[in-house]
Amino acid sequence: MKKILLFLALVIFIGCSLDTFKSENLASWSINLDIPLFKTDYTVGEMLKDYDELEVEQYQNTNDSIYVFNVSTPHDIIVPNTVVTKVGDSVVPILAPVANYELDLPTLPEELDGINLVNVDLTLEVDLSKFNISLADSVIVNTIILTAMNDDGDIEIATITNQDILVDGILVVEDPEDLINIRPTRVITAGLITIYPSGEEGDQIFNQTIILTSKLHAPLILEITETATFSTPPEKVNIDIDNELIESLKIFAEIDNQMEIGGKLQVLVTPDTMNFEQNSLIIPDTLLTFQLIPEHSQVETIELGQDKFDLFADSTYMKILINIIGNADSTRFFTNDSIKVLLYSSAEVLIDPQNMGDE
Repeated sequence: MKKILLFLALVIFIGCSLDTFKSENLASWSINLDIPLFKTDYTVGEMLKDYDELEVEQYQNTNDSIYVFNVSTPHDIIVPNTVVTKVGDSVVPILAPVANYELDLPTLPEELDGINLVNVDLTLEVDLSKFNISLADSVIVNTIILTAMNDDGDIEIATITNQDILVDGILVVEDPEDLINIRPTRVITAGLITIYPSGEEGDQIFNQTIILTSKLHAPLILEITETATFSTPPEKVNIDIDNELIESLKIFAEIDNQMEIGGKLQVLVTPDTMNFEQNSLIIPDTLLTFQLIPEHSQVETIELGQDKFDLFADSTYMKILINIIGNADSTRFFTNDSIKVLLYSSAEVLIDPQNMGDE
């Protein structure tokens, strides 16, 4: 029975209780492991740490802070050199095309699949520092079209129509959420601006530039769809279990959920991290399943049967997958929100006292 000695050497145990100890029988020991099988503390900040555009601002009139995306992309529109002319009493307008240019917009990561942004403000801010305003009675944006494309071939369009740059210098993109939520890899902007000159016929308009700067303000107030999932990176777990010696194995899960999301939490295991990929031919095994309660701490206990012991035969990778359920309207992600999961175990094992020797 030397294998049990090897198993015990791999763990640090809090205490042992001898149930029966007779020289002619195997004895049963209960061993609590103080080495976690799996531990994760997953925050929204860690998930979005690769975004330079991510900022923090106070949320409404509360003490909470919320993450927001703030992105800006400048672009120069060159007004063609022209001479003011009239047709009858009407001044001939000057057309200034908005040549194709690409906006730099962030997208939510794959870990938040099926989750959409709401309350998105996408505007174009106008800088007329290089434009002589006295030369124009009005500068009208006829139409600016924003075309978004993603890697799946989806296309969404948003527009700016019939807005006067000289009113407040802000152009508002109408209904930008659909455009943002296809997770675009490219957003191309093009359109037409019409300048209605002031002054007399024959006045010259040269070397004028209008600077447009696209600005995205998107707080992490999210819509949770029916297909929304949330996952953590895989973590390696090393544990050696001898099925012939284990009588029972309990897994304890301490879950501290500070987020406004609930759903079904699954602990997946597999020998190879590639099996966690969506297109993998090998489906990971489900070790445990819990119901996740929004803004709630819970402790769960599950006793594993013999069919689960084989999952720990080799070095195993674990991953948390949550099928998310959000609030009825929208779910907010604050800067200090996290989901903490700690897994540890208690095993009942068999030993042979006659072969224990000095140990």
